[in-house]
Amino acid sequence: MKNRKTAGLSTILWLTLLLAACSPTRSVILMPDRDGHVGKAEVSTSAGKLALSGSGDMTHVTRPNAPPSAVVKADPAYIAKTFGEALSVEPAPSSRFTLLFENGTTNLTKDSAKDIATIVATSKQRMAITILIRGHTDSVGSDVINNKLAVDRAEHVKDMLIRQGINPGLISVSSHGKYDPAIPTPDGVAESRNRRVEVIVQ
Repeated sequence: MKNRKTAGLSTILWLTLLLAACSPTRSVILMPDRDGHVGKAEVSTSAGKLALSGSGDMTHVTRPNAPPSAVVKADPAYIAKTFGEALSVEPAPSSRFTLLFENGTTNLTKDSAKDIATIVATSKQRMAITILIRGHTDSVGSDVINNKLAVDRAEHVKDMLIRQGINPGLISVSSHGKYDPAIPTPDGVAESRNRRVEVIVQ
């Protein structure tokens, strides 16, 4: 039996495939990832293929030369009983924060500046293993200017977190400039919600 993961049209959504390996019949259940997203899976044997696309979709395979059974929804009680122990050690969903900036600067808005303490507290409480910081700008200005500004914003947030006790080894910084906006706009349009840094605590 082969299990193939597939992606959505625009975003790669990771899946969790749970196999009841101790039984002669193998059960495959499509579960949301830790952030609640549901992708797609294809269960394939020499006798046929079957697509799983909804949360809780389940099929059974009795042997390699038998086709997968028709898709049914898994009973939550069955999932809890069969996979409860494994699911209990799954990490908590990522904590996500969006920090906004004053136009053309690395200065956080007053409201966003208050969120730094929350990010630090969350990181320590959940014993974060990684903290992703992604810098962005709006579409006003050249690529060169915006790429630098996005990096500077991300590095500024990184420095603030380090000063408040976050281990710098946990932090990864990236820049998207004016691309990948939160609010799509024509080029040259000022949009305050795109002047941001996204912080993802895992």
